[in-house]
Amino acid sequence: MLLAIDIGNTNTVVGIYRGEQLLESWRLVSSHTRTIDEYWIMVKQLCNSADIPTDKISDIAISSVVPELTNSFIKMSRVHFGLEPLVVGSHLNLGMNLLVREPKQIGADRLCNVVAAKQYYQCPLIVVDLGTATTFDVLSGDGDYLGGAISPGLVTGSLELIRRAAQLHEIDLQYPDNFIGKTTKEHMQSGIFVGHIAMIEGIVERIITELGEKNVFVVATGGHSEEIAKHTDSVDIVNKYLTLNGLRLIFNLNRKKREQ
Repeated sequence: MLLAIDIGNTNTVVGIYRGEQLLESWRLVSSHTRTIDEYWIMVKQLCNSADIPTDKISDIAISSVVPELTNSFIKMSRVHFGLEPLVVGSHLNLGMNLLVREPKQIGADRLCNVVAAKQYYQCPLIVVDLGTATTFDVLSGDGDYLGGAISPGLVTGSLELIRRAAQLHEIDLQYPDNFIGKTTKEHMQSGIFVGHIAMIEGIVERIITELGEKNVFVVATGGHSEEIAKHTDSVDIVNKYLTLNGLRLIFNLNRKKREQ
């Protein structure tokens, strides 16, 4: 079985695969204060709760955008599983060309996203990942990575606004009943939530124009993707396991080389 670990700035998602089947997944807070022993205990307890024996885990793959936590999970893999994990990066076989000037700077989670999207959907395509940042990644009609865009995430942007504005307070981020709000809460919901949708629609539209393609498929993943997709026609499908599945696919693409 494969232990797939996707380490983000806000959350870490852990999944267990048997072949292509995702048996179970869990979302943890990405904490810099936990020791490798604490992470091991958490993983073991989660597996036990799902009746998954940890001694059956034969491989580990890690996708991370937090270097400090990458090292913690690598050490956990070595010390507690006795396994050397595959750590996702642009140096691996991804089944596509990375047509950007500095491939090493592409986030591991974004590499996972586009590998999975290419496998499951038609190209050209755009992946919109709504996490700490909202990212846009573009594959050409030939399935090569062309680049993308990064903007502040929905929660990140709202928290920064609240931090800087003395009279604004944290709210539930959801679609408002009316665009023209009647209370400060409604004003913020309209501006932040609907504003984020408008940003996504605008960037997707401009990417499609720049591509010069008619049928561009758009897949969304991450945090608020399901709620966002309900209120826009710019997203064709939501796949909340896109990153984990991409991590599994990248592991499989590089399995033979690791065995050698």
